[in-house]
Amino acid sequence: MADIDGLVASAVAAFSTLARRGSSLTTGVAVVAAVVVGLAYLVGLAALGGGSRTVWAVVGGAGLLMAVGAPLLATFRLRLIPRRSARLVSELHTLLGRNEDAKRVIIDTVEAEPDAAASVSSRGGFAAGGIGGTRTPAVMMQFQRFSSLSDFATSDDTRNIANVARTIGSLPALVFTGIALTGVGAFLGFIFLLIWIF
Repeated sequence: MADIDGLVASAVAAFSTLARRGSSLTTGVAVVAAVVVGLAYLVGLAALGGGSRTVWAVVGGAGLLMAVGAPLLATFRLRLIPRRSARLVSELHTLLGRNEDAKRVIIDTVEAEPDAAASVSSRGGFAAGGIGGTRTPAVMMQFQRFSSLSDFATSDDTRNIANVARTIGSLPALVFTGIALTGVGAFLGFIFLLIWIF
């Protein structure tokens, strides 16, 4: 039982650490998206006229909302994870007591934590050797392992584990949405700037 208690404590700590780091990342993506897409939106309004301006006001506004909203939604969801820690402890005890495969996933994920921690700075950004470095796969594997817990948490008494696993699993898609729309916004902003100048 002491072995399971230690494993549960490590898993909840890893959930909280991952949520904190992910929240820092998503907040940063949202800020960059707000600046880049917001400037592209304003330049587009200045460069276009007539019906084109009206269309851009609607389409650009929707793009701005999605570019900023997707990572902010991820931030909001991730910040709820540490508040669920008490319920996660009891649910992890239940799950680990009846499912050896879930226990293996937790052990693998918690063991990956030191490597993942080394590739992410305390502020949530990637440290030396982070993105593109040799340690990045450890961080990605940790996200993948945690999100795979939803496969084991299928009963009503493990609902919070399933919700947390889905939240962690949705993080890459929400971050990618913000980054992709920021790239599109930067490109369109450049085009609109040329139109405005010439």
